[in-house]
Amino acid sequence: MKTINNEIILDTIYDLADSLGLRVDVFLDRVEEEFANVPLAYGLPEEIINELNEARDLKKEKRKRARMEADEEKMTTEISAFCELFPDVTPESIPDSVWEDVAGGATLVHAYALMLVREKALDSIADKVNLRNADLGAGVKNDGSTEPVFTKEQVEKMTSNDIKRNYKSIIRAMKSWKL
Repeated sequence: MKTINNEIILDTIYDLADSLGLRVDVFLDRVEEEFANVPLAYGLPEEIINELNEARDLKKEKRKRARMEADEEKMTTEISAFCELFPDVTPESIPDSVWEDVAGGATLVHAYALMLVREKALDSIADKVNLRNADLGAGVKNDGSTEPVFTKEQVEKMTSNDIKRNYKSIIRAMKSWKL
């Protein structure tokens, strides 16, 4: 027969919490709620039972306060780190997507930094698309009619057939090239 020690009890609690898909503190809160109204002892004097109940309530309140203090400390540390890294950002200017990531478990610093990286990547993609479209687009003459306006780089990439087909436009465009 195996003796029960704190390590075995703790492992069992973790296993039970995992099997229910809960964090350990949530699991313990549920166990505590479920057994809160179970009498502590039968046949004990009323005075002892009342003291045991008071002790149970005080322990429960102490654990709850300790968790709240730990959460506040974590939040304070996180806010300090955020303010240090992003001093010009106000809470109102933080997008909802960042707050959603924070609610999902990410730290504020990581969620905001990820948002900045995503924005930069999207801007970079947009710049590349705009550059490509500018290379493919037609220019506008002063009279409002559309005529291709080619850059030196575009002409250098053209085939001889493209140059023959766009010869007049290329000659006009060459006047604006800086050689």
